[in-house]
Amino acid sequence: MDVPMRVLVYGGSFDPPHRGHAALLLAAAKKINPDRILVVPAYRAPLKDAPQASSKDRLTMARLGILDPLPSKWRSRCRIDAREARARRQVFTVETLGALEGADLHFLCGQDSAVSFPKWRDPSRLKALATWWYGARPGAEGRPPAHFRQVPGRFPSISSSEIRSRLALDRDCAGDLPPSVLSYIQKRNLYGKRMVTRLRTTLSPSRYEHTLNVAALAESLARRWGADPVKALIAGLLHDAGRRYPPHELARYARQRRLAVPERAIILDLAPMLLHAYVSADLARREFGVTDAEILNAVRRHTLGDRRLGLLDKILYVADACAIDRTHATSAATRALAFDDLDAALKRCIADKLLHAVSRDAWLHPLTVNLWNSLALP
Repeated sequence: MDVPMRVLVYGGSFDPPHRGHAALLLAAAKKINPDRILVVPAYRAPLKDAPQASSKDRLTMARLGILDPLPSKWRSRCRIDAREARARRQVFTVETLGALEGADLHFLCGQDSAVSFPKWRDPSRLKALATWWYGARPGAEGRPPAHFRQVPGRFPSISSSEIRSRLALDRDCAGDLPPSVLSYIQKRNLYGKRMVTRLRTTLSPSRYEHTLNVAALAESLARRWGADPVKALIAGLLHDAGRRYPPHELARYARQRRLAVPERAIILDLAPMLLHAYVSADLARREFGVTDAEILNAVRRHTLGDRRLGLLDKILYVADACAIDRTHATSAATRALAFDDLDAALKRCIADKLLHAVSRDAWLHPLTVNLWNSLALP
């Protein structure tokens, strides 16, 4: 009787693949001793957000970051399986394993994915198709179902979502990504690298630091309040893109582009710097290719506000007003309040802005006054 081939299937988005992915696969290979290893990047994992990198890029990064670092003994048995990534549709794991039926299948995933197993398509058939393995990650929440076996060892507390955020915020990821993957990301300008490079070269150092601080706080607030953290991050990065220009150039830009700015004539005369939010939104669309109306509205409204503020608008307004680089007396308390009561934090930010303007005998834009009045009504 022929012994079926033992196949280790390692599935995931790998967006991007990091050192934890490579360490888990090597430990699993040593434990399971498979005849063949298939690393299967998903086109779009059913229970996760759409990948930020393309299928083609993730296939390449999986080879660079997961397959290539393997010792030769295991590398010779391993290949990147592109069946899901090239399907151009959401593929369920039960389909992939069903196509491999007949082999002695062992499926490997991270702890977060293992915990979500009851939500996968046809879990009872999945349990029958393969032996299930996971790697424990420090800080991960929840316990996998009882049929999962734990791969021996402790693996880095790294998540791809955290790495994507850090890359977009221009933070060092050399300790978490294989050098070949990091080099590929930089070469291809993935995960917002083109955006932050452009901002770094067009904004002053202090404005660039403020931009990163606002983006980081906006992303955290979005996760707290159920908004899209990627949209919040992008809005935070681009909210001050127009601050590359001094006031007179903002005025010229607004005239040349015929930007629809409420009370534009008065702003041009009294406070042209207030134009920067509208210029930033225009740059976000024209230069950075942003088409999402929610992001563009948030950027446009982050200075003067609007009576019709949506959730992302509120998040960006507050993040800009009390980012960690803000030094006014109430900023730290407002920042803490924003995680408990976003609307109360918003109201405090607007009050601080109005009081500051009044103390300087500055003109108050009707949009900001109307926003305050709408919040002050019982």
